[in-house]
Amino acid sequence: MYYIGGSSESVEQDILHSYNMAFGGGGFAISYRLAFELAQNLDDCINRYQNLYGSDERISSCIADIGVPLTREVGFHQIDVRGDLYGLLAAHPVAPLVSLHHLDFVEPLFPNKTQLDSIKMLMDAYNMDPCRTLQQSTCYDLKRNWSVSVSWGYTVQIYPFLVSAKELSTPLQTFRTWRTWSENMFTFNVRPVMADPCECPIVYFLDRVNEIGGQGETVSTYKSYFDDTRMKCDHSKYAAAMNVRTIIVSTSKMENNEWLKGPRRHCCEIRSQNSADDKENLVRIEIRKCHLRESSARS
Repeated sequence: MYYIGGSSESVEQDILHSYNMAFGGGGFAISYRLAFELAQNLDDCINRYQNLYGSDERISSCIADIGVPLTREVGFHQIDVRGDLYGLLAAHPVAPLVSLHHLDFVEPLFPNKTQLDSIKMLMDAYNMDPCRTLQQSTCYDLKRNWSVSVSWGYTVQIYPFLVSAKELSTPLQTFRTWRTWSENMFTFNVRPVMADPCECPIVYFLDRVNEIGGQGETVSTYKSYFDDTRMKCDHSKYAAAMNVRTIIVSTSKMENNEWLKGPRRHCCEIRSQNSADDKENLVRIEIRKCHLRESSARS
């Protein structure tokens, strides 16, 4: 029997409610056998736990009575955070995106768009390749000392210096906790947004995604986004990277059965630049399954 879901992103919420409860906003799933057992005494159980805060607490208590623990699945997102969700979505865990709750309490996912239009934009990518949406890949251009992170269907980041894959996969803390707006106490590691603009990534957001010829291949295009902070770095290596205005990512659609295996991030590769790409200020990236013994570690 299975009870599957996710806890809150904010420690204060998990302490207040429970670490062993699937938060209802993010949603949860139960197996058929557990649903059958739960239904036998559900009314009595709900009455027994009527003093608890919400239906998710009551259901989790009823399931605890049956003796089934929570199986955590990090693709369920309660979104118990405030502010900008960018850092979390740009470094999504290696897991399928299942849900995003509380989007009306955070800033729009895409700049210069309403939250509704932002969700429609993300859903365009999701409908094209649901298994790959928000999946992160990291790669390097050693000639230019660039570190690149791709969150498919959402954003691309270029760091004009070398950053480890472990650091790139740690979310930038662009958000605060749900209840107290604190800068710490999350259920996952975060890294700070640096005050020095020359230590921040150059950011690109999804512009469009298309399928090629019905053969399971997609091309997604990302356009540069420069706010006032990012325009303040005048370092030469940063200026060279800022000349890139468009990033084109090509990949195959992700197979559903990949999630039934031991998960692994896909690898990405920065394609060789040609004169036409230089003139158009664009970079081409390919995402693919990693080769045998392949690592993103810099050599």
